[in-house]
Amino acid sequence: MHFELPARPRRRLIGLTPLIDVVFILLLFFMLASSLTRLHAVALDAPSIEVAGADSQPALLLRIQADGRLDLNGEPVETEALTDRLRRQLERAPDLRVWVEPADAVPLQRTLQVFDQLAAAGVPVLQLR
Repeated sequence: MHFELPARPRRRLIGLTPLIDVVFILLLFFMLASSLTRLHAVALDAPSIEVAGADSQPALLLRIQADGRLDLNGEPVETEALTDRLRRQLERAPDLRVWVEPADAVPLQRTLQVFDQLAAAGVPVLQLR
């Protein structure tokens, strides 16, 4: 009697070429999908005891209320008029400091919008209070 041995299945080798193609496609996708713009940072000075105690430079207090309204040294100011008002103040006192005091419920985005307006007005020193 003659028995035939079952044929051994051929082992297939996994090709690396398709794998490399997929890796390059993923790399290309993430390179094109990512944002390569630089984020602009706003420089803030943290108040120190020396600066707070012996502050000879003029300063303004800008409060951001919980509902988004602004007041500059206790006087309400419209968001659109803030930049012009600060520019006029800077003409009188070029070394003007602005203290920004957001309320507890103010979203971070609103605070950053105000910082952008202050930077557009040319305020040299911003301090977060």
